[in-house]
Amino acid sequence: MNVLKQLDPNFPRERDGMTPRSPENKPLETKVDSAPPKNMKPDYNLPTKNQVFIYTEPASPSIYSDSGTMGLTKSDLVASESGAQNRGPRQALPRGLVAQRYANQPSHHRHQSNSSTSSPVFVDCDLIDLGGDVPSPSNKSSDNGVGTRTNVRVTEVDHVKDIHRQRELEELRQKLKVTTARAEIAEEKAVNAEQRVVEVKATKISSFNEAQKDTGSLTSRLEKLEKENSTLKEQLRDAQSHIFSLQPYRKELTPEEVGREYDDLIEGITDWVAKFMSPFLDDHTAGVNAILSIARRRPTDAIRLKQIIQACPDLAHASMFPETDEDLAIAIILRFLNENIFQRILYGTISNYVEALGFVEGALQTQVEPKRDIFAIRTWTAEAYNAILSSHPFKGCRAKKTEELTKELAGIFKLFCKKDHVAQFHEEFEKNCVVPAMRLYEKIQVSTNHFYFDINPYIMWGSQEGQFQTSPEFMTDLRNLDCRNILQNRKAFNLDKIDPEPSQKELHYHLLNVCTIAPALYMRQIGRKDVIRPPQSVRKQQMLVAWGTQEKRDMFQHDSERTLLSHLYHAQNDRERQEAGGWATFRWSS
Repeated sequence: MNVLKQLDPNFPRERDGMTPRSPENKPLETKVDSAPPKNMKPDYNLPTKNQVFIYTEPASPSIYSDSGTMGLTKSDLVASESGAQNRGPRQALPRGLVAQRYANQPSHHRHQSNSSTSSPVFVDCDLIDLGGDVPSPSNKSSDNGVGTRTNVRVTEVDHVKDIHRQRELEELRQKLKVTTARAEIAEEKAVNAEQRVVEVKATKISSFNEAQKDTGSLTSRLEKLEKENSTLKEQLRDAQSHIFSLQPYRKELTPEEVGREYDDLIEGITDWVAKFMSPFLDDHTAGVNAILSIARRRPTDAIRLKQIIQACPDLAHASMFPETDEDLAIAIILRFLNENIFQRILYGTISNYVEALGFVEGALQTQVEPKRDIFAIRTWTAEAYNAILSSHPFKGCRAKKTEELTKELAGIFKLFCKKDHVAQFHEEFEKNCVVPAMRLYEKIQVSTNHFYFDINPYIMWGSQEGQFQTSPEFMTDLRNLDCRNILQNRKAFNLDKIDPEPSQKELHYHLLNVCTIAPALYMRQIGRKDVIRPPQSVRKQQMLVAWGTQEKRDMFQHDSERTLLSHLYHAQNDRERQEAGGWATFRWSS
């Protein structure tokens, strides 16, 4: 009871025959500071004998609600204005409820007091109806029981507090260990960083000092290198310029390109021949009379054409076959161009330059050490020819030679030109024959590949006058010739397409060589180690042949009319008869 009196000074005194008064239901006024003092620290000192700890719990909905779980009604203890608490009966809590609540003590307490001093204000907690628990004065044993229960409760509170303190201490120890470990790691990192900073500073300072020492030498060296770099750049540009300038002039011409230009040349000549001979060939009888009349009036022109035909046995042989006038004219023009352009070095106009070029070529091949290979000599020759052909003095020589060749070539066919069309006649020969041939020749001269023309008529004069003899090489080279059969309107004759292929005996009796129209075009290339490769045929030699039996050939000649050139070739005028030593009447040669 003394303890209870210490807890509450207004505890009611024992009176005989009096019942405790019920307190008024007023809210409890509690004076609580808005914030705890800053220097507040937990006090872990053991309590004295006169100190009593009052443990207060936070409000619980199960206890402080209007209707608790135990079916109890919340009672508020309200202090009077004078500080004394009203007396009266209190609703007693069930036995063991306080012990159960302290057994489940929370980890944190909002209100805790370690002082035994009484206060007129009570904290908000579950109160025990002290007035209701006071026994009558006659019952002393009940008083002793209440004191014992109070002591047990205080002991339980101390035990719970000790457990709470131990938990807090253990948590603080763990946090202290973690914090200490982190602090040690951070300190170690700081020490390492300081050492690294010192090392870097020392390195940088030493490097900076060395750089300052070498600044002067590096500056001079930089200036020297810049000058050297500028000099080397200039030398490199000079070397590049020299390399390009030392490269020889080379123009690789493919066989297809040269072959196309050769075809264009033949086609242009064919068109021009058909144009100037068509007035005489459209009406055969009138044409023969006209050409013979012109030949009698201008025997010199007639003799010149006849001499050219006489110089070529195959052309004389072809004049005996019908429909060969245009073929003979084309053959005469191509042979003239081949002889005066393709087979001569620079048209034979600057012989002194040609001799100088030949001398240098021989010296490069035989006398220079180290000796030059054939490809290098050919490259140098092509470059030299290109320089000569591009020079201004040679342009005059070319123009002069063009005029000479045109006049000479047009003079061969002067019988077919009217007197009032001579200038135009010459112009057409120049445009369609001479100039294209000279352009093709100059083009192949500046090529590293060697292009050349070759012609083989395979017909020669026999031992007797007017007799022809065929070369045996004709049958051997037959597959390398472009033959046209006049018996079948100039259809191509190809042994590979004849089925079955004729034997050599059949070819000997049934195949007749008429004449050669166009020269062959070949190309030779230079291989490694001065190896000259075999000739490559760019265009085959064009031939006229008569493929058929003897009866077919005789019938073709008998049924067709003789050519104009045949009449002209076999006719003799007064001048020819005088040169022959007689005044015989005009006759046709058989």
